[in-house]
Amino acid sequence: MQVNEERSEQFGAGMGVPTSENSRRAQIIAATIATVADIGYAKTSFARIVERAELSSTRLISYHFAGKADLLQATLLDIIDTMDTYLGSRTPSDADRPELLRAYIESEVAFLHAYPERTRALIEIGTNARKNLDTPVVSMVWHDLRVGRLERQLQQGQREGAFGSFDVAVMAMTIRQALDGVSARFAEDPELDVEAYGRELAELFDRATRPAQD
Repeated sequence: MQVNEERSEQFGAGMGVPTSENSRRAQIIAATIATVADIGYAKTSFARIVERAELSSTRLISYHFAGKADLLQATLLDIIDTMDTYLGSRTPSDADRPELLRAYIESEVAFLHAYPERTRALIEIGTNARKNLDTPVVSMVWHDLRVGRLERQLQQGQREGAFGSFDVAVMAMTIRQALDGVSARFAEDPELDVEAYGRELAELFDRATRPAQD
């Protein structure tokens, strides 16, 4: 965050970011999510975000964020943090590997229904991340969100004998593409029973990952 000398003297060294500063950042990020979800990544600008947030000037954004890439990176991380909290709240602490996989799939689909605006913004920012937000942080976070977590679950399940023999990278990408398909289907049909869709997907991949029967 950019902090000028006047602000530093006003708040004092070592006092951290004031609550009002955090509130302003949160307001800007919320407006960014709404803007990206509404008009897409390419059309999102500081001017459009200022309009959405009802701010007086783009300088209020520039004070907190170095540029569009910095703002969108912060927005991406904020959405993922919300998603992680949501998924964690729906994951049983004592679940075995197959149950964890089912919970992950069902919870991510349910997140789509609970936070449709954040989901649209996540997809918009994420799909543009490589060419517009090409930083080590974004690349690592986006890969982990897309397939990294799934690959780790599947690999651990295979080591424990809970899953059968399959190419982990292929299976993780197949699950990811199926989850992406829910977003597209929901966009076309807002009345879609997302919870039932999630259960069906979870059952499908539960069968696909089971160990072969002797």
